Amino acid sequence: MKLLTFLGAGKYQPTRYVYQGQDCLTSFSPIASCAFLRPTQVIVFVTDEVKTKTLPEFLKEVPAGIEVIQRDIPIGADEQQLWQIFDALAGSVSPGEEVAFDITNGFRSFPLLGLLAAAFLRSGFNVNLRAVLYGAFDASRLVSPDETPMIDLTPMLTLLEWSSAADRFNRTGDSRYLASLIQNQRKALAIAAQGDHDLLDQAGRLGNLAGALNNVSHSLRLIRPFQTMRSTSGLPERVQAAMPALQGSAASQPFLMLLESIQNTYTPLGMSDPLDPAQAQQSIGKQREIIQWYAEREQWVQAATLAREWMVNWVMFHMHLFDICERDDRRRIEEVINSESHQYKTACQKKESFRSLFLRQVPQVEDALDLWNTLADTRNDINHAGMRREPGAPEDLIKQLQKIIDRINRLPLEPNA
Repeated sequence: MKLLTFLGAGKYQPTRYVYQGQDCLTSFSPIASCAFLRPTQVIVFVTDEVKTKTLPEFLKEVPAGIEVIQRDIPIGADEQQLWQIFDALAGSVSPGEEVAFDITNGFRSFPLLGLLAAAFLRSGFNVNLRAVLYGAFDASRLVSPDETPMIDLTPMLTLLEWSSAADRFNRTGDSRYLASLIQNQRKALAIAAQGDHDLLDQAGRLGNLAGALNNVSHSLRLIRPFQTMRSTSGLPERVQAAMPALQGSAASQPFLMLLESIQNTYTPLGMSDPLDPAQAQQSIGKQREIIQWYAEREQWVQAATLAREWMVNWVMFHMHLFDICERDDRRRIEEVINSESHQYKTACQKKESFRSLFLRQVPQVEDALDLWNTLADTRNDINHAGMRREPGAPEDLIKQLQKIIDRINRLPLEPNA
């Protein structure tokens, strides 16, 4: 295992570092980290000043059998130098290695940079991060003047993971990464339960919440509007059931802070029985909200696919065909829409009048048929991967789809009087 650490140029005072029942009397926290973690190699990052002031004394205390590698770094006076330090840290580790950090010493920016580098190496290089140790020397003066607690900051790296998961959720509406962090909390709670049935029940409820978030995300990504509505409808109940476990875990606080945003994002899409004929108008409205939801998060393939199916559902609703998943009725309506949209297009080209034969019950039928022609062409270009002679440019397809969705939003849901 490698231990990566910094040294500063200040005066170092001896103290007794304490960590997980172990203690070590030394002036240098990395020496205590060596005693606690027993690495085979220490990589120490030093500035020119540190090489003459501090490094010689540090080397005298390194336990026998541990290889020491010195890496020169700048003082971090500007952004470029900070990136040079980060490059030196990242270049000292190979993918899959077991590493630990001692970020106690160095210039004030170094501990923060070390913590961020540890987080990046764990996620980007898949390193096995044993510990990120920090000797709380100043804090120890308030508790015990003779001892300095060594704190492992590794659990706090999950805050960066929460940050990444929150960013993904806010940009795309994808809560799978939030769910994976909730699953980690479930596992930790289940391990800590040790047969405690109440804690095991709380862990199970966390698992149910994570499963619900996954179901919503998978349903949205795979364009399953009815599953989406059912999953989001049941989400508040899962959240409420998991609340004791969430509130009882300090590590779950980031999720609690995001809870309002999650509910505001998903709750408007919820409906417990979207295929109930008595609630057909509400279901059509929810489907249209999902199309808008996709567009707001730039999920254009999903938006185009659902928009095309929504037009069929909308026509079926106004034709009083409320079983929109009945295959024969759906195929028949699609054939009628295709036929009449072609006739309408031909009539427009010839500047002739048009009168619908089969869709007279549909409000704004001419606008709907014109929209269908535009939507069908745009959707086919997108879903068939541009396999045509002159495929649309991405930016043009996006603009066209935005106009289509605006037109869809203007179509009435109320049946003709």
